[in-house]
Amino acid sequence: MVREFFEWWLGQLASLLPEAWRGAGPKADDALVIAPIGPLGQSIDGFAVSLRRNGTEIPQGRFGIEAAGWGEVPRPAGTPAVLRLSGGEVLSKTLTLPLAAERELDQVLAFEMDRETPFKAEELYWNRRIEARDRQNGRLSVRLLLIPKTSLAPLLAALERVGIAPARAEIADGPDRDHALPLSVEARRRRMARGPLIWPTAACCAALAAAAIIVPFVRQGIAMAAVDRQIATARSAAAEADTLRREIEHLSANADLVDSERDKAGRPLEALAALTRILPDDTFLTEMILRQHKLTLTGRSGAAARLIGALSAGGEFRNPAFAAPVTRLDTPRSELFTITAEAGP
Repeated sequence: MVREFFEWWLGQLASLLPEAWRGAGPKADDALVIAPIGPLGQSIDGFAVSLRRNGTEIPQGRFGIEAAGWGEVPRPAGTPAVLRLSGGEVLSKTLTLPLAAERELDQVLAFEMDRETPFKAEELYWNRRIEARDRQNGRLSVRLLLIPKTSLAPLLAALERVGIAPARAEIADGPDRDHALPLSVEARRRRMARGPLIWPTAACCAALAAAAIIVPFVRQGIAMAAVDRQIATARSAAAEADTLRREIEHLSANADLVDSERDKAGRPLEALAALTRILPDDTFLTEMILRQHKLTLTGRSGAAARLIGALSAGGEFRNPAFAAPVTRLDTPRSELFTITAEAGP
């Protein structure tokens, strides 16, 4: 079945080529080529034999139809034998059939042979080829090639006696050159069996064509889906990063606000650290108030007057001054003071 399919497929491809491009067609096959000498029928004089190898023919000699000399007829092993007939020895006719007949064309022609020709199908060696398809009008033009079996009977009988059974008859010249007629029952059976292969093969070709069209779109869709997933993942990561950025900005704004408010109100710990460093050891604070950078100090010192100079020299406080008179205590010897100043550089 596989071999028959490829034979049919190659034949269909060859039929699409221009006539001048087709080359030798079946003649290109290696074969023992037998050409009858004289007209076909009872009066055939003999036959000429040549051996075809790789498209080149080597003459092997001429042999009479009688038995004398048949032992010299070459019989190369594994090489099929074919007849070569002139175009004038093959009958031809062009038929017009419904387009639907193409599906079972060989069966249709075999059934209609006695209506289209003076012979029945079993009385002929025949073949056909499709000339044209008129899909608009639903018509099929078929070229029918045939030769009566009685015309080849003497030659085939003589060849059979020497063990040669040609599988086909090739047409050497004329409009049907390079076409062939199957001669054996097996070849005809293979030819007839190809018809049912057409529609499954056409369906297979249509499926392959559809796959060739669809597969790129499917692959593109898969690639786009993968890209969409990557975009969605990146978008999620970007959204999370944006949320974190906003939170950081919000926290930074709050921290800036706290620092700003601290700057407005003053920084008590910084002020206390500066006072600890500036004030002498005999000075004690009983109260420290810091509001809006306004610092009020209340305490006791051995010499309150020197505190003003000490606060001014440190640089952390500005405009220090006594807010109330200094009160001297006799026991122990110390002075009560209240000083105001501005905190900050």
